[in-house]
Amino acid sequence: MKRWLAVLVLATLVCSMGASAAPIATVYDQLASSLAQVQNLQSRNPAQALTLLNDAQNRFRGSASDLASQLSDGILRNLEDAKVAIQRRSRTDLEARILVIRGILGKALYDAYFAAVTAKQIPQAQELLRRLIAASELPATLPEQATALANAANLNGLRLLFERVYAQNMLNAINRARSQASLQAAYLDTTRAYALYLVVQDSPRANGLSAQDFVGALAKLSANQAEDFRSQARALSQKIQAFLQQIGSRPSSQSAQAVTPPASGGVAAQSPTPHPQSKPQTTPPSPIPAVLAQPSAPAEDAYQRLLGDVRFLLSDPAQAERVTEQLTGAGIFSIDDWKRAVLEVKGQAITAQSQVQVGRFEQARQTLRQLQSQYRSQVEPIVAALNPALAERTNQLIGAMQQAVGLRTTDFSVLSNELEESRLALSRQSLGFGHNFQVRLQLLLLGLPRAVLFILAGLLAVIPLYLLVLTFGGRNIYWRFLGLAFFFLLLPAMLEGLSYIGSILADYGNLPFFGALANLSIQQSVTAQMFWALTLFLVIAFAGIGLRGIAIQFGLLQNARTPLSNTQPTGVSVGRVDPKMTTETLVEWDEEF
Repeated sequence: MKRWLAVLVLATLVCSMGASAAPIATVYDQLASSLAQVQNLQSRNPAQALTLLNDAQNRFRGSASDLASQLSDGILRNLEDAKVAIQRRSRTDLEARILVIRGILGKALYDAYFAAVTAKQIPQAQELLRRLIAASELPATLPEQATALANAANLNGLRLLFERVYAQNMLNAINRARSQASLQAAYLDTTRAYALYLVVQDSPRANGLSAQDFVGALAKLSANQAEDFRSQARALSQKIQAFLQQIGSRPSSQSAQAVTPPASGGVAAQSPTPHPQSKPQTTPPSPIPAVLAQPSAPAEDAYQRLLGDVRFLLSDPAQAERVTEQLTGAGIFSIDDWKRAVLEVKGQAITAQSQVQVGRFEQARQTLRQLQSQYRSQVEPIVAALNPALAERTNQLIGAMQQAVGLRTTDFSVLSNELEESRLALSRQSLGFGHNFQVRLQLLLLGLPRAVLFILAGLLAVIPLYLLVLTFGGRNIYWRFLGLAFFFLLLPAMLEGLSYIGSILADYGNLPFFGALANLSIQQSVTAQMFWALTLFLVIAFAGIGLRGIAIQFGLLQNARTPLSNTQPTGVSVGRVDPKMTTETLVEWDEEF
């Protein structure tokens, strides 16, 4: 029993270690993909690049809970700096921030990889190694060497191998930076070396290096002090060479791709310093200075062009400058950029609508929050200057939808029209009274008021159904048909109320599976609308059959069996009851003739 318990505990530990490594792989995949798109869009569409960066930042906050606080804070800080770089249209600054972010992610992948190797989780370690190679741009031959050492359980040799590769790449980057004629190219190479250092900063053999060495060199470049930078870079190069000597390898000017493991599977080291069992605490990544102190000339020209366009729209020069500063700060440098931003916001509204339609209400609310953030930063400045009431109403509508219970797809049609109203404000046009009335009505009823209204209607519909059973539950089939017509007439109201009960239970009762009842609403899906149309046809059919039969029974219609006649039957006097007819032969009103 004890043996099985020990096996169970060991399996639990292994699974827990595997679970801790999986999130960083997911975080890296999401963030690396987003950053690549941002880098491609910076020059062509800075507004969309900012939107993607905001989305990446929001996703990172939600998925990086397992990451060390020093690392996650460093990534968030550099993401904020990347936004500033996009706003200033500084490609060098943006690339530098992305390099640092990849370095921090590389540190997390590096630690997770060694944890997986220690736990002998080889497949998972290989996945982490693949991402680590991509994050740090390591040699393509490294995985084969690392796998051989990992299979031999030579953890010390494996760590020395990685440190040697990182140190050699750092040395190569610093040497390139020293020989660069362009300060911007030197800035990127120095940042690349700093990002590599972040991965191996915990090594006891790197105690001669510090983040301030790299940040100080970057500060010299940012201040255009080329000679001071070269002097500091020379000292930094010597420290990296000392790091290489501590590892046990002679520094080389060649790339680290030439590194090969010894035949025995270990790494020959000249008196290597043993790696301590307790890992030093990771130092938070230091912020790096911007490479440019002033916006570039193209950004200045774009600012002046946008200012001219805004002055054409606004008569107040001070207000025009204020709006232009707000727009350029959000990555909008032309009216065309602003129009594209409106279309992107409308696209997010469509995305939220799709999420609501499939029952992903929390994701829809998150999309609405992102939509409102982009609207306020990129669209609202011009709308607020041209039509303050419209800007306030749009913000109020988006905020109400974020908090509303029982969102329906029809709500997003109103929101999309409201965003179109914002676009039309640029040309002093409007969608008219009908749209304004719909927005006011939605603001009045959205959320609990509308839910209570339909729930009340659904509950009250039960009372007529009960009376229908009493009234039309007799033996006359035509009255039964009429009762069925009333039932199908009231059925959509009951289903609508049931759908809102499900929405309330999902939102306030923390029972998300009840959210599927929202699909019963005719405001939610085409299926529900078609079902409602079917019930209308059933109402028409059953009501027609029932009322026709009753009309025939009362002699109001003629059929083949009971023809109408204007003459009285023979032997029966007008106005007198046949004395032979008794109560036993009288036909009750709900019986079939």
